[in-house]
Amino acid sequence: MTQHDLVPATASARFRSPARLTRRSFLAAGALSATAFVAACGGSASAPPSGRSSEVDIYSWADYFAQDNLSAFTAATGITPKISTYDDNDTLAAKLGSVAATGFDLVVPTSGWIPFYASRGQIEKIDTGRVDLSTLDPSLLSRNYDPHNQYSIPKDWGVVGVVYDPRAVGGNISTWQDVLDAGERPGVQGKIRLSGSGWENVGIVMWVRGQDWNTTDQSVIRAAGDRLKDWATRAKPQLGGTEVDPLVNGSIVVSMYDQSQARRAIMQNPALRWVVPAPTSELWVDCYAMPRGAPHTNAAYAFLKHQLTEQAQITDTQSLGYPAALAGLQQKLPPGTDHADLIFGGPGLDLSKLTSFVVNPDTVTVYQEIQTELRALS
Repeated sequence: MTQHDLVPATASARFRSPARLTRRSFLAAGALSATAFVAACGGSASAPPSGRSSEVDIYSWADYFAQDNLSAFTAATGITPKISTYDDNDTLAAKLGSVAATGFDLVVPTSGWIPFYASRGQIEKIDTGRVDLSTLDPSLLSRNYDPHNQYSIPKDWGVVGVVYDPRAVGGNISTWQDVLDAGERPGVQGKIRLSGSGWENVGIVMWVRGQDWNTTDQSVIRAAGDRLKDWATRAKPQLGGTEVDPLVNGSIVVSMYDQSQARRAIMQNPALRWVVPAPTSELWVDCYAMPRGAPHTNAAYAFLKHQLTEQAQITDTQSLGYPAALAGLQQKLPPGTDHADLIFGGPGLDLSKLTSFVVNPDTVTVYQEIQTELRALS
């Protein structure tokens, strides 16, 4: 067995279990009732057409669909979503690499895994004639992990940024270099938290240097890792963790987060600030994909069609606290949604300037080795 036959051992970080569980379980108020949603869409309860499956089997993150949407789909079609859950991409990768994957109709991997699965024939091409992608945000389509959306449809997205206490860092943070500089300040040393992901952490240095974190040149990655390890000997960062209480109470004063965690922290402590540092950062996209040999493809496409409607995506956004892929979504949310700008990564965020990490079996182990060495320094 070659290295390319192995599931990478590094994806336990965001592609990491703690953040996934946190973001999936955070529910914002305001989702429509199933009855109201069905009425708004003009749907009504009915039995599935002859020959059509009465269920669709979905393998996904926990608490990752608005219950009102699931109920409305069943009421409108007679098809029941049967959802099994996982808590990290490693688990999904192992399942897709086994015969057990043939029992699922849809899965929801993080974007960087799409080429990995496609190259191994573990996911099917999407029949774009059966789904309407025209309502989706163009900046979330045809990205580097799936240039023509042959294998994936964006479900929702998030960004990697920083929440910080400006009093502790002595001012504003606007770049990743500012983050590194802040970590060495006497009041910040030991109170800065980086990611649980090696590629996100090494990415900080690579972004400062204008380098591509998807490079296949291991020497470039190792050089950035050496710089980060040198910094860590002075900053003593904590690695991983998504709970917001330490930031709210001041035991952490700078932390890498995604926008949902940032929103929760700032709602509890308005003195905190959020930034997606320049010159770039990570855009992750969770995607719908269809496993090879999916048994209920008609039901799967019916579910996708339902989930891609405008109202379903608004409902998911309100329920989960992460933005769905609908174009113009921010302007379509009900007035009064708390910190709506943070749901979308903050004012003025340009998604086209962000990058997505693509899992490469030849380099992810390097990032993991560096992360292990960072842990020894923390």
